[in-house]
Amino acid sequence: MEEIKKSLVSEVARLQRRFVHITNNTYIFVQQAIPLLHEAKNEIEVSKGSRRYYIPSVGTKQIAQRTDKQLQEIYDKFIDRELYENFIVTAVSRFEFFLFQVLRLVISAYPSKLTLNIKGVQTSRSVPLDLLLDSSDLQEAFDRIVSKRLYEVLYATPRSYLEYFSNITAVDTSRPIFVDYIEIKATRDLIIHNSGIVNEVYLSKVGDRKRGNVGEETEINAEYFSHCIATLKRLARTINRDIERNFGKD
Repeated sequence: MEEIKKSLVSEVARLQRRFVHITNNTYIFVQQAIPLLHEAKNEIEVSKGSRRYYIPSVGTKQIAQRTDKQLQEIYDKFIDRELYENFIVTAVSRFEFFLFQVLRLVISAYPSKLTLNIKGVQTSRSVPLDLLLDSSDLQEAFDRIVSKRLYEVLYATPRSYLEYFSNITAVDTSRPIFVDYIEIKATRDLIIHNSGIVNEVYLSKVGDRKRGNVGEETEINAEYFSHCIATLKRLARTINRDIERNFGKD
């Protein structure tokens, strides 16, 4: 356990650098892809033909045919919105993974933190007998208990799991930047579960950070995508800084 404590700060710093590097790569890729999509669209703008494409199918090869007009519509959708949507979903998922990696590191270094609970996060204080019997040693049992706890936390609301994260790591998640994250996460959920259309669930999560009313499509464009990328990177740096401050002298 002492070795885990010693490596906690350096490992979180490594994870933060990796997250920022990968997130920057995502942004660079999108910036490179948009002009290529414009170029591809312009090449077929005056064409009235159609094209055939091999598409994946179980068991047999299949072909889909699209007219050049349909292809232009596809390009427009991805240029205007859908490319940003897909990479916002990816970036948020990577940030959540970063959060839970940090949680695992801190709990591994300070096992007593497993006893901490908060309202809204349903976690069990008991250890199933099967988990202990199926583990080869105490370390494996502990690792499985931590995984079980993080799995339970994963399904809480962002506000709840950020509060849990704060209790475990002493990172202040009441800062405005974390409120921005809650809106980004709620937008990500809208993209996945409601085609980007604002609903009551979204409004209940974001409060005065709302970006639309019920039934309206949330605006997702280059500017909002840049906001998401910048916010997630700043959050990772904030967490890394606080972890170093909170645990660096231990």
